[in-house]
Amino acid sequence: MNAANQSGIFLACKRLLAFVSAVSNPPTAKKPLEISGTMRQRLIEAARAEFSEKGIELATTRGIAERAGCNEVSLFRHFETKQKLLEAVVQDTSEEFRALCECPGDFSGDPFKDLARFARIYNESLERCEGMARALIGEGRRRPTLAKELIGDVLEPFHRSIAVYLEKLQQDELIRRDVNPMAFAEVFTSSLMGGLLRRSSGLSELNRDQWIQETVAIFVRGIQS
Repeated sequence: MNAANQSGIFLACKRLLAFVSAVSNPPTAKKPLEISGTMRQRLIEAARAEFSEKGIELATTRGIAERAGCNEVSLFRHFETKQKLLEAVVQDTSEEFRALCECPGDFSGDPFKDLARFARIYNESLERCEGMARALIGEGRRRPTLAKELIGDVLEPFHRSIAVYLEKLQQDELIRRDVNPMAFAEVFTSSLMGGLLRRSSGLSELNRDQWIQETVAIFVRGIQS
């Protein structure tokens, strides 16, 4: 074999090794990570829709994967089990609900106006997360921890905000001293949740604004001095 042939073979081998190395060791890990993160969120959104529509028990990993535009292997690679995916969905929904329920800013001191503001914020939050709330209410006995995380733990800071507001009204002698602020907050939000469930099920003749207006009016009249 002459020198020219040896040189050609050497160059061909060198190029082959470079190609194999490039395929086996991508130059950057950023692209796979970006794809991974996007797919994970797609799976969470798809699972949220599947759980909301079919309920937790009837929702399937195959159906979730189809909604996300991938196969079940990808789902299990990210979450391992349906239960872990459900936990991720609840955590994601809880964070969104908590952010929506934040109620910063100044208040007028008028309980009709201010509690109507609380009610609108809470109702908007419920509408965004209604499907998962319904699913977990139905599964509350079998999955009390997850139901508590989405419905109980998330609402506690919101209840506290209402209670602190009511305590200020009590100090200003605008509402009765014997009102339990935290109990009021829990019953008030429960009424709003019941209204949403009734309206979305076609069981109430009141629309959203009417339900909020009447709920606020009834509760405020009951606590005024």
